[in-house]
Amino acid sequence: MQPFNALIKQVVRPFSYLAIKHEHKWIMDWVLPGVLAIATALFIFVFRHTLNIYGDSGVISRILGFIQNLPGFYIAALAAIATFGRTDIDNMIPTPTPTIIEVRAGERSEIPLTRRRFLCMMFAFLTAECVVIILASIASLSFASDYVGRASEGLKLLSGGVFVVYIFFFYQMLLATFWGLFYLGDKIHQVD
Repeated sequence: MQPFNALIKQVVRPFSYLAIKHEHKWIMDWVLPGVLAIATALFIFVFRHTLNIYGDSGVISRILGFIQNLPGFYIAALAAIATFGRTDIDNMIPTPTPTIIEVRAGERSEIPLTRRRFLCMMFAFLTAECVVIILASIASLSFASDYVGRASEGLKLLSGGVFVVYIFFFYQMLLATFWGLFYLGDKIHQVD
């Protein structure tokens, strides 16, 4: 069982980005996507009779068309950051420095992050989250095609709730992408 647990920890490790502690990061990870998801839920409720979410050329289909090429971009960005030759990228991020809790040999340590490690964790997370969203899109489109047009009210309510959760993670990925682009395009070039 121990080797299995170790493998599972390695597979879910890209999601450790969400465990980074910083005084403002939780707003980007949870609050802003939540506000956007709630606004989307209200929009869906108002236009529920005319909005195509799960059908052909529906919202999920269009999101899938948009994001299916993003994992390649995220992996390229991750590779570039991991091998970037500038040494100042390995300096600690200035105060307030984000940290991550690591457990090694049974000891918990709070590790301050460098820009390189922060960006590597971010783009590993974005790659993993994007792949999960793509698989969820494919699964939901495959499942929904059997029920479009003849769903019960309970199933419609469930599918609406599932869509709001789906769109929350889409917004989370989108906002983290723009934050990563800000770091790569601007912040990484600023003097501490």
